[in-house]
Amino acid sequence: MAGVLAVTATVIPNQDVLPPKLAEKIKQIAPNAETRLRLLAAVQATTSSRWSNFWSGVEAYQQHPYKRPDRHRKIVQALGNTRILDIAPDSSGRPVLAIPSLVNSSDVLDLLPEQSLMDGLVEAGYRPFLVDWGNPEPDAASWTVDRYIADKLAIAFDDIAARTTSPPIILGYCMGGLLAAALAARRPIGGLVLLATPWNFHAPSPDISLKLSRMSPAFQAAAQQNGAVPVDVLQTLFFALDPMLAVRKFRHFLDIDPQSKEAERFIAMEDWVNGGPDLVAPVAATVLESWYGLNETHQGNWRVGGEVISNTSYTGPTMIATPTRDRIVPHASSRAYGEGQNHVHLLDVEGGHVGMIVGHTAQDRLWRPLFQWLNDATP
Repeated sequence: MAGVLAVTATVIPNQDVLPPKLAEKIKQIAPNAETRLRLLAAVQATTSSRWSNFWSGVEAYQQHPYKRPDRHRKIVQALGNTRILDIAPDSSGRPVLAIPSLVNSSDVLDLLPEQSLMDGLVEAGYRPFLVDWGNPEPDAASWTVDRYIADKLAIAFDDIAARTTSPPIILGYCMGGLLAAALAARRPIGGLVLLATPWNFHAPSPDISLKLSRMSPAFQAAAQQNGAVPVDVLQTLFFALDPMLAVRKFRHFLDIDPQSKEAERFIAMEDWVNGGPDLVAPVAATVLESWYGLNETHQGNWRVGGEVISNTSYTGPTMIATPTRDRIVPHASSRAYGEGQNHVHLLDVEGGHVGMIVGHTAQDRLWRPLFQWLNDATP
């Protein structure tokens, strides 16, 4: 058991015992002792059944034989452990550099042949290049956010620009969007796309953000051995943002035909969620202390290479696509980048953080509007 499953198993309390507040509420609403006992028993039975279904779903996932096929993408550049993948080497289309989060692998942007945003870009006439971060470098403790931008992204951008005839469009997903915004301030890009990218880390609830920021000492302690925070420790952050997400997902998995494409997509997505790389300690400190804690991005205090990165650092064509049901990057946090900016096109996408990219409706709700905007705004 790995990743969020391990966190769920160790953090959630005894599932056979009702939470004290719920038990007290039942006592308050039940008119007499006999009714109270029946109600307590019914709630207890339902709770136990739901937890049983959750663990059955986990077991079904772990025992399923499906493995996501290797996409066999062409590597055009290697920057340490990071690879730049050319999704359509023979294409003459406008280049797009896609930047995923440093917390998870790049697979979500190129998940399956029938569920790949990268393939969708190719079909729309573009030539996407995908950043595959890989595992942390041997000198993990020295890799700051600034280094990832200067020593990996800027070099990759320059190489792509030299290979093609027009400045690349930059597309960033989640934390990758913040890196994309910083790159946009340092290079002559052809357009900027931010997908589910946080900007105001204190929206809508500064209390939650400040609680997350206080995880930093534990994360740094976990990174002492090799300079990077293990993926299982990272999952505590996502667990804190939506504690019951794993429970809901694996209960739902029991209702899916195990031989269906839906089951394969579920497994591919969960393997992606649970199989990400470790995160280097300096980046973890920036995320928790500077972003979640001090909200430096929204406050105008975030600097890369000594230069302030704000939502006005780049004033060219920009799209912000924000999921409406995102528990990881709240709607208000993502939209904050476009506040008061006439050059920014805002797109609300019905769905969640991952579903907007690879869900059943992703092609209609995100891909097609995105491709249309690219055609109109970045000719």
